[in-house]
Amino acid sequence: MKLELLNCPACNFTLGETVNPNHPFKCPACGSTIVMTDWTKTGQLICQACDAVNAGFNKFCEACGVVLQVGCPFCYTMNSVAAIHCKKCGANLQRAWQRQTTWLEEKEKHDLERKHALQAAARSQEAYLERLLLQLDDPSNHPTAIPSIRMFGPEAVEALIKLLTNADPDARFGAAIALGEIGDQRALPGLVKALKDPQAPVRYWALDALGKLRAGETVDEIRPLLKDKHPSIKKLAKEIIKILSR
Repeated sequence: MKLELLNCPACNFTLGETVNPNHPFKCPACGSTIVMTDWTKTGQLICQACDAVNAGFNKFCEACGVVLQVGCPFCYTMNSVAAIHCKKCGANLQRAWQRQTTWLEEKEKHDLERKHALQAAARSQEAYLERLLLQLDDPSNHPTAIPSIRMFGPEAVEALIKLLTNADPDARFGAAIALGEIGDQRALPGLVKALKDPQAPVRYWALDALGKLRAGETVDEIRPLLKDKHPSIKKLAKEIIKILSR
């Protein structure tokens, strides 16, 4: 059969070779030995004659009625599921297949536990980000909160954009600083609007962020700040326009 969607479990290389079930072959990318078994991850059996999926305890295919066969885990020779010993190497197949079934059950349990652990970790990270965002309402927290928020990267952008319209000006300019540090283009519309904020620190840091984002398309929106009543904003606007106009 032709494999088009199977990836090497060692290096994730997409395999596209013609292989036979229960016959080992090497990954062309990393050289790892791979065996495509006729067992599914839940222990079901795939009929060699018609490819129907059968329960692991079936001896005959539910679809076509042929005797189900499974590869020996040691020499990969196909044997009847009722066989006690492998017809080629003599291995105790029933014992080996039982171990395989037990391993599959343990793997399924481990995968479920890992999934739950990852979900819990994600919830914990979300809660941590929320706490950091709340700290932006106090400028004394900015030196520690903003670098931590930056580590979240794109995950923090949408929440920071919302903070640009927060009632607290400290949170607004803290969000502008963080957005400049992250450098995500999604922040451009919100930062452009922040250029008209009534609070000077918000305008200043929104301007600074646009400069860091190299947002040349915002030069026309920045020009009015050349006449801002705050000298530091006028100076920064002049510098950024010069940079973005190159």
